[in-house]
Amino acid sequence: MKQSSMEKKKLKSFNDLLPLELIRVILLRVPVKHLARVRCVSKLWNTLISDPNFAKSHLDLSLAPSHTCLFLQDNSHAYSVDLDVLLQDDNDGVDEIALSLPFVKKPPSDFHLLGSCRGFVLLHREPQFLILWNPLTDSSKRISYSHIINAVTNCSVFDRLVKVFCFLHDALLCGFGYDASQDDYIVVVAYKGKDGENHFDMCCLRSNSWINLDAALPKSLDWDYWKPKGLFCNGAIHWSTYEYCFDILFFDLKERSFSKISVPIGIGRDLFKPRLVLLGGCLALYGREEYTSETWVMKEYKVESSWTVYEIPLRLFKPLCLSANGDIIGRGYPSYGEVRFYIYNVRGELLKHVQYLYGEPSNHVTSIVHVDCLMAIPSNIKQKKRKKGCQNHKEVKQGK
Repeated sequence: MKQSSMEKKKLKSFNDLLPLELIRVILLRVPVKHLARVRCVSKLWNTLISDPNFAKSHLDLSLAPSHTCLFLQDNSHAYSVDLDVLLQDDNDGVDEIALSLPFVKKPPSDFHLLGSCRGFVLLHREPQFLILWNPLTDSSKRISYSHIINAVTNCSVFDRLVKVFCFLHDALLCGFGYDASQDDYIVVVAYKGKDGENHFDMCCLRSNSWINLDAALPKSLDWDYWKPKGLFCNGAIHWSTYEYCFDILFFDLKERSFSKISVPIGIGRDLFKPRLVLLGGCLALYGREEYTSETWVMKEYKVESSWTVYEIPLRLFKPLCLSANGDIIGRGYPSYGEVRFYIYNVRGELLKHVQYLYGEPSNHVTSIVHVDCLMAIPSNIKQKKRKKGCQNHKEVKQGK
């Protein structure tokens, strides 16, 4: 029996009913964790989603980016926790996903978390190179800084391998960010050379080249005063101090110049050993009191009157990110080997807490929050795509 013309119209695909540009606009609103499954709907959708320009537009247009907490245990084992899942009403625990760290050799190497920016994580891997990594797509790139090794030591090649320059201990400043004017990702590091002078270098990841910026390095800074690891926000990398905080130092990636943001005296004196964090795209400082914690958020960049305080009735509380509703998601440490994630509203009222046990109990656990994205590693050289480390990891990449 022949099909009627009406029945044939019903069989038309979704792609035939909507203009291509409208389909792309709809796909740009799909959460990144679901895109891997959505791309299997048709060849057309797969082509649209696989376009590098689509990945960049999806990240830029995302109204509620998904947040993941990456844990690094004993500098050698990585675990991933989906922070958005914590908000689900039926969730009473935290499921971890074991991740296979890039460029791993036996025996296992020591890794250190240096920063995150727009879905990418910057790692330091001993003995002497950096790794740019997208945990969602599992792609990575190795970045050599052998020229810094040569600049800081007078010793032989053999001794140079023993005396390793480590970003965590020997760098005066280091940071990772994005220069929108050049559509390029940047690694910066300040260090003291064997000539006794301070040096400031920057690596442009698309060209994989290091540039010396000695002229831009402030000569009057007390380097022991600043924490070496920086935080990217509003086109600049920011650093806070070890003790009381009266200024935030920042390096503008477009202008390639240093400057400072003044912190109100009331905040700078009240917060002991403050730490810098990014909340809802805003810079924030957090620290503990005797029985509580305070988080100060600068809601308008460089506007002193915009600093807003959130008081959390938990002494050891580290804010991680803001939910779509503006609630604060953070973590605390009630006992050895245990982490609890907490969700507070802006009035400091506890909405929920869930327990998380990371691998084996250990004192050596660090973490970093990053957004999930489909962006390819920024490079004009061959990328390294690794095999997935476990079935659970595969399911995450496939959006299951």
